[in-house]
Amino acid sequence: MAIYDVIIVGACTAGTFFSNLLAQEGLKVLVIDKDKEENLSKRLDIFHFTRQSFKDYGLEESKEGDEEFVRNFNLCYSKSALDNYLKKSFLEVAVMHLPLFILRLRKTAIKHGVTFRFETSFDHLVYDENKRIKGIVTTQGEEILARLVVDASGIPSVIRRTIKDPYIENFEIGPRDKFYVLLKYVELLNPTDKVEYSTSWPYFKGWIAPQHKQNGAIVGVGANLSYDYARKCMAKFEEKIKLPEYKLQYEEMGCTPYRRPPFSFVTDGFLVIGDAACLTKPMNGEGITSAWVQCAPAAKIVAKALKNGKYPTKESLWKINTLYQRGEGADFANLRATLIGAVDMTMKDNDYMFKESIIFKSDDEDVKGSVINKLIKGVLTKQFSFKALISLLRSSNLGKKLERHYKKYPDNPKDYFNWKIKADKLW
Repeated sequence: MAIYDVIIVGACTAGTFFSNLLAQEGLKVLVIDKDKEENLSKRLDIFHFTRQSFKDYGLEESKEGDEEFVRNFNLCYSKSALDNYLKKSFLEVAVMHLPLFILRLRKTAIKHGVTFRFETSFDHLVYDENKRIKGIVTTQGEEILARLVVDASGIPSVIRRTIKDPYIENFEIGPRDKFYVLLKYVELLNPTDKVEYSTSWPYFKGWIAPQHKQNGAIVGVGANLSYDYARKCMAKFEEKIKLPEYKLQYEEMGCTPYRRPPFSFVTDGFLVIGDAACLTKPMNGEGITSAWVQCAPAAKIVAKALKNGKYPTKESLWKINTLYQRGEGADFANLRATLIGAVDMTMKDNDYMFKESIIFKSDDEDVKGSVINKLIKGVLTKQFSFKALISLLRSSNLGKKLERHYKKYPDNPKDYFNWKIKADKLW
C-alpha cells in the first residue's frame, strides 16, 4: 500500500504547481490524473501569461528557444461596444503553448521529487476510525493513503462534491456557473493586417489576440450557458465589430468556472484548489494565476500543519481560507458583483462608460471628476440610460458590502457559520 504526505487529484496548472511547492517544503507528494500524459490539457493550445507572473511565482521566464514559448507583447487594448473609444494597458505578456508549459512545470516538480501517475482516476475517499479523511481509492481499486488529500480536478470537482462536511460546499459547477470559451484560429488574408497585441471588447466578451503564426490571430468569445450560446455571441460580435478579413484554420473550445468560490477551501485532511475551487478572474475567467495566489501561501501552511507527522486539521489549515478570502477573495467578490451591473446595459451605455473612463480606463490616463456626477450627467444628456444607472449603482453597492464582509473573514472555524449566513444573504 502506497503512503504519501499529500495526494493531489489533477495534474494541470494548479495541481502541478502546488505539488512542486509542497515538494520543496520536504513533503512526499503524489499527483494522479485520469488522462493519458500525452493528452493532458490538449483541448486548448495557446494562452497568455503575464511576464510579471514568472517573477511573482518563482519561475524562470520562458524565452526564445524554449519549446513552450511563442512570443511576447507589451500592450493590451480594450474598446467600447460601438468601437468609438479605446483604452490601453501597458502589460508585458508571454504567448505560450499551454500543454508544453504544463510539461515544463511537471518536469520541475519531478526534479523536486513529486511522483505523477496518469490514467489513474479517483473513486472515493478513505476514512479512519474517527471519520477523518486518510486517503483515496482509485477506480482500479487501489488504496492510497495520505494525511492530506487535495482536489485539483477542475470543473468536475470529483472530491469536493462527494464530501459531506459542513465546512465544505459540495455544489456542482453547472451550465450557469461556467464561462464557455470559443476560439477561432484564423489566417489573416490581408498581408498588411498584423495582430501583435490583444484587443478586447468587454461588452461582447470578445477579443482578437496573437497566436503562434505571424500571419494569424485568435478570435475569441466567452459566454455563459453553453457552447451553442457562445457561438451565437461570436456571430453577434463579428456582426457588430469590424475585424480583419480572415480564413478559418480551426476552432478550440474550453470552459472555466464563473461563480463565487466556496466560502471554505479546507476541512480535516482536505483542501480544494484551482478550478475545483472556482478560482478565476471575474473580468475574463482566467484561472491560472488566480489559483496560484491561493497555492503559494497554502504550501507553507500545509507544511507546518503536517510537521512532525501531525494530521492536518481544519484549524491548522484555516489560514489558507483567511489569507485568500480577505485578499483576492474580497477584491473579486466586489468585482464580480459590480460587473453584473456593468454588463446589464446597452451598447450606447457601454460607449459612454468608456468615454468617461468609468470602470474602463487607460493606464496612463489621469481620470478626474466623480463617477456619480459623470453618470448623472450621462442620464441628463441622454448618453446613459436611467436603467443602467440604477443597475450599476445597485451592483456597485452590493460589491462594496461583499468586499467589507470578506475582509472580516473569521480567524478560526468556530466563527465561520455566522459569517457564512451573512455572506449567503449578500450573494
